[in-house]
Amino acid sequence: MKRVWIVPITVVLVVIVDAASKLWALSNLQLGDSKPLIPGILQLTLTTNTGGAFGIGREFGPLMTILPIAICGGIICWIHKREKSGAHLALLECIAFGLVVGGALGNIADRLFRGKVTDFLEFAFVSFPIFNVADALIDVGIALLIISTLSAPKELPGDVHG
Repeated sequence: MKRVWIVPITVVLVVIVDAASKLWALSNLQLGDSKPLIPGILQLTLTTNTGGAFGIGREFGPLMTILPIAICGGIICWIHKREKSGAHLALLECIAFGLVVGGALGNIADRLFRGKVTDFLEFAFVSFPIFNVADALIDVGIALLIISTLSAPKELPGDVHG
């Protein structure tokens, strides 16, 4: 059964949730101030980022917009090619790709409309870069892709597919 329609639905949901969370953060937090969300675990600290993940490439702002757009385009083309070949995506893959593309598009939208990415989630128990919902969902999507790959049935040498 074709499940590929799950990808765009997931993308749209992720973009909406990410945009709403960033709008909330911008409306309710002061730049640099921290508020505990889950004491000792997660706090809200508003900051912005002109670079890529974890602030990498801050000096290459335009590239940090173009590269994710190209990656999203590549993923979409790959999915289309795979579906066209009859090797349909598994449910877990559909969700995973939706999370990755949706998260990337959420951050791309932030860059295009605000000139920088809004980050506001911070771990309180470890030194780790401040991130946002899109970042977290990209990470979840990548983890799901790894799980999907590791749990996929293994082909034996000499298997013939018809």
